[in-house]
Amino acid sequence: MDQQLEEIKAALTARLLEVNEMDMGIDRLNVALNIIDEALARIATVRDDLKFTDIDEEIYFFKYYQPEILATRIEEVMKYHIQMHVPIGTDASKIRYFEEEIRARKSFFRMNNFHYQYYKSGLTELDRSYFLMDAAPLSVPLPELSEFGQEISMPMTYLFAKFIAYERIQYCLLEEIARVAHPELYAVRSGALTSELRWTGDAVNAVELAYGLWLTGQLNDGNASLNQIVRWLEGSLQLSIGIVQRRFNEIERRKRLSFTKFIDQMKEAILRKIDKGNS
Repeated sequence: MDQQLEEIKAALTARLLEVNEMDMGIDRLNVALNIIDEALARIATVRDDLKFTDIDEEIYFFKYYQPEILATRIEEVMKYHIQMHVPIGTDASKIRYFEEEIRARKSFFRMNNFHYQYYKSGLTELDRSYFLMDAAPLSVPLPELSEFGQEISMPMTYLFAKFIAYERIQYCLLEEIARVAHPELYAVRSGALTSELRWTGDAVNAVELAYGLWLTGQLNDGNASLNQIVRWLEGSLQLSIGIVQRRFNEIERRKRLSFTKFIDQMKEAILRKIDKGNS
């Protein structure tokens, strides 16, 4: 089941990278949503045909895998609406608009603070109540249900998807503010990226890097979430990491090798370079 789901996610990531070349507009949105909906339909078929082999697999699916895909759909719709409503006016008015959109996302997090902290902190104590299809009704009510109807059996799956999407949108909004406030820096950065880079190492090494960046707070003053960092690496390096928690399990299961094999290799390479000097 994992292999089929990862193949669907990898194909989705590749197709959406192509869509990113299109200008923002209703045509781009429709193309993106059709691609995502096709992936969701394939995922539902795999889920129904193969079933879940154990409780942990079911929790992983509804807590991590499906929210990531749903978040992509939510994000595409929000990006379209945000871009379509950018005011015509001064740079200051545009920046105020983007800042108001950021505040709106923060307000959503406050409204759902209990569940957002559960999501943000990576807690697991309530997973059996939140992410199993035969679980009892939630004791803490949710403010809204999914517009996807019966395709998602747990409202927490949809709420987690919104958390992921809203965090990504906040990052996009900060990028928009930077573009308006410092267009010269954006132009330089865009030119530097004309030559694309592609991750050709093992995907698990990218996960090790993502966790290192996240746990040491290297991005956004330490406020970037693990999901943001993983999505950034995937989009920037044409990489499909898959379910990051499962990839991290691969790291934890290393027996003969160091848990931080990739980071250790980088450290050794840097030390060898220092030992050799500038030669």
